[in-house]
Amino acid sequence: MSKKRKSYSRIQFKKEFAKLIDSMSIPSNLSDKETIEGYSELFSFVEPHIPNKLFRFRKCDINSMISFEQNTIPVCAANKFPDKYDSTVYYDHKTVAKRFRDAYNQLMPQLLLMLKSNPSALPSNEMTSKLLELIHSSKTNEVILEVFWKEYEKLQSELKNQIYMQEQWPRTNKATKIACFTETVKSKFMWDNYADGYKGFALEYDFRGWRSLSINNHAVMLFPIIYSSHKIDATEMIDRLVGQNSIVFNNAPEDIKKQYETMVPIDRLYFLKVYLYKDKAEYSHEREWRLLDIANSNAPEANDDFFEINDANSLKAIYYGPEIESRFKAHLRGIARQKRIKEYDVVLDTNSRKYDLSVLPI
Repeated sequence: MSKKRKSYSRIQFKKEFAKLIDSMSIPSNLSDKETIEGYSELFSFVEPHIPNKLFRFRKCDINSMISFEQNTIPVCAANKFPDKYDSTVYYDHKTVAKRFRDAYNQLMPQLLLMLKSNPSALPSNEMTSKLLELIHSSKTNEVILEVFWKEYEKLQSELKNQIYMQEQWPRTNKATKIACFTETVKSKFMWDNYADGYKGFALEYDFRGWRSLSINNHAVMLFPIIYSSHKIDATEMIDRLVGQNSIVFNNAPEDIKKQYETMVPIDRLYFLKVYLYKDKAEYSHEREWRLLDIANSNAPEANDDFFEINDANSLKAIYYGPEIESRFKAHLRGIARQKRIKEYDVVLDTNSRKYDLSVLPI
């Protein structure tokens, strides 16, 4: 199996990775051993295909320079990215609303018959009292169902709030922070957009030993972005998460909670997948790999928008942009020499008719 995987081209690997992670799940009701095996399968597939060179483009600002000097990789929460669709998910509101109404139409006539024959058949609460009141008013079943639906909609308002929070969770979650990298240092688009119009610099990393980046209460993972025309469909997952939250919210006994979690498990991989899909039409040319830094929820930095992780000696080279200011370049060169990493100038190729950039060792 591993030999076959290693024979994939870069494009083939990414197609196979997209298929794998789309079809793969790690249910929350698996044993610890089975959960570890699930993650190991995913990591084992990705690791042989991590490029030996991944690049990050930086502006010549104080934060980027300090980070470079201090051997750290800045990571940030998803809502700090300019792309407002980054880490967003799809929830099928119309289908779920219809499902609620269909279930209501099927269930409520039976409940009406039950209550008419036995008024104490349901637990005593505000909604049961309202239903009994409607029954005693001598209204027809059709009228009762329509009137009670309005009350039932009020019950759904809390669910709608929870659904909205789950839809927003990937972007509002600060415990998972992201750093973005690309496979090429010769991308004119990247220099223009992420390196201050060619006035910044780029850093080269070798993340084939990425596991060494995970320290203390942080788990660091590295995956290629999946470029798609559609957002990830999180309808079923959000429904399950809302169900769990509702049980917790209603202070259900522990055995009931565990029973629900066992019968309706969530997919642990969902919490990674939501950060790995991007708009194919707008961003596929970036050839992005994404470093996910997942902090323990109890760690103080889990509530911060930004964090710095140690690069664990994965930094290998620096590339100076064609328009970088001499004072910034001199400062960066001094740091680079101390680190004993390779240095390159990136220049516009004036000896060719192609729109190319050239990389020259210093």
